[in-house]
Amino acid sequence: MNIRGMAVLGAVAPVLAFVPDSLKRQSPRVASLHTQVNARSIRPTLTPNPTSWSTPYCSSPSTRLQMAWDDSKPSNMFDGPLALTKERDACGVGFIANTKSGKEFGTHKVLQQGISALTCMEHRGACGGDGVSGDGAGIMTQIPWKLLDSFRSENCPQPGVGMTFLPQDETRREKVKTMIQEVCENNELEFLGWREVPTDPSVLGELARAAMPSIWQFFVKAPARLSNDDEERDGFERTLYLVRRRFGVELERLGLDSDDEDVYVASFSSRTIVYKGMVQSAVLPLFYKDLVNEDYTTKFVIYHRRFSTNTNPRWQLAQPMRVVGHNGEINTLLGNVNWVKAREAAKSLPTDTEDLVDYDATINIVGMCNTQDLPTVLEPVVDLGRSDSANLDSVFQLMTMSRHRAPCALMAMVPTAYMNNPDLVNNPEITDFYKFHGGLLEAWDGPALLVFSDGKSIGASLDRNGLRPARYSIGKDGTVYMMSETGVVPGLKESDIVEKGRLGPGQMINVDLSSGEFKDNIKIKSEIASRKCPTLPKIFPHFPMLDLSN
Repeated sequence: MNIRGMAVLGAVAPVLAFVPDSLKRQSPRVASLHTQVNARSIRPTLTPNPTSWSTPYCSSPSTRLQMAWDDSKPSNMFDGPLALTKERDACGVGFIANTKSGKEFGTHKVLQQGISALTCMEHRGACGGDGVSGDGAGIMTQIPWKLLDSFRSENCPQPGVGMTFLPQDETRREKVKTMIQEVCENNELEFLGWREVPTDPSVLGELARAAMPSIWQFFVKAPARLSNDDEERDGFERTLYLVRRRFGVELERLGLDSDDEDVYVASFSSRTIVYKGMVQSAVLPLFYKDLVNEDYTTKFVIYHRRFSTNTNPRWQLAQPMRVVGHNGEINTLLGNVNWVKAREAAKSLPTDTEDLVDYDATINIVGMCNTQDLPTVLEPVVDLGRSDSANLDSVFQLMTMSRHRAPCALMAMVPTAYMNNPDLVNNPEITDFYKFHGGLLEAWDGPALLVFSDGKSIGASLDRNGLRPARYSIGKDGTVYMMSETGVVPGLKESDIVEKGRLGPGQMINVDLSSGEFKDNIKIKSEIASRKCPTLPKIFPHFPMLDLSN
């Protein structure tokens, strides 16, 4: 069979995780019919792996592909090639956010609900030939400060946390760790220490285990020179971002890079952290022991189950990325990458690119300097060797670091069809926003559903094609659920829902993680488009400002 045979489940089939006999002998926990993710979360049903996709198991009514209509009756529609129209596949993605419970650290319940929802996305992902390895699954959350309390102090309550994939070879791994520590210290980031992430490799499939990196976290204190940083620590975040891009340059300079690309920083932030891997959904919380620790609390979780369409599965390409979880494809990728390179070359402000700490200097570097073509200073923003999602994430993160709010950056990158749009008749400022930014940045067109967070807000948006499902619900307790489909959070009652809806083409929702305010499509876009800037050309009378910092 194909080494990445897809695990396709019937429309009414339960969530399944396929486990080979060899793995059952290694891990009784995984082999049990009801694997206990933890005492209070969902127990996904595990079914033995079929020996062949041609067996009766795979052609049985319970697993046969089902259509949404009665395909036994004659039709005058041309359905296209049978093999294509009989399959429905796309990544599973969503988010859960509750800022009302658990004070500043959030609750473990939000994480549990996110893991449960992720487990229900298994039919949207793909698995490997061993039946257990997957194209990828992962989550992004607020940094669990209660779990990582030993690295906090009174004068450093929120250090920067790096989540890294390192080489399995111990000698090479120590060299890479030394390089990371030196780069941090050279940029005035006081190094607070390393933490090996607790994992259980026995639950992995053979393919994932063979490619598994050594997974570590490291912690750094904000530079003392950032005394003029704002309350949201944007200056600190920019330094962490630029230092992370510096790692790749030093790897190459020291000859520590490899064709396997076994050094990767999944996240480096004082706000958010990413746990991901080349696994199926139900395996993720079994592999990462942190995820079943009650001290892991958060206000939000973004979850993603990957179906790889343009690249082979790798640990690094599992999602969420650093700021985005992406369901779909970017079909304009080649043009987008070329235009980013061209626009970067047009940015020629001279500045000291060696100073990655000073508040104003870092603003100039990310906003006005050509960092794409400075390979001796920072790794490139875009690279066609990466996946479409990785390139999208990289440009999106660059924009959020250049003082764009996350919704603003996504509006500019993935615009709606705004011309003669009846939904925008009463909001000409939104139309003017799109007209203005259309001359600055080419659209990244899907089909795509994008879930995003910069740690200050969380949201979701469809591209203007609108070809991915996205539904949301708001609970009485203030929890916002956004998901590829409903019914994935156990115990959620209809009587507890106060509002529900779905995203249409080009629409967006957003949740402020400080205030908890939910903003629908018009509210968030009008808010973004209504910021004053006296230098904006007067040809856009309804778009009075461009102050990206507020």
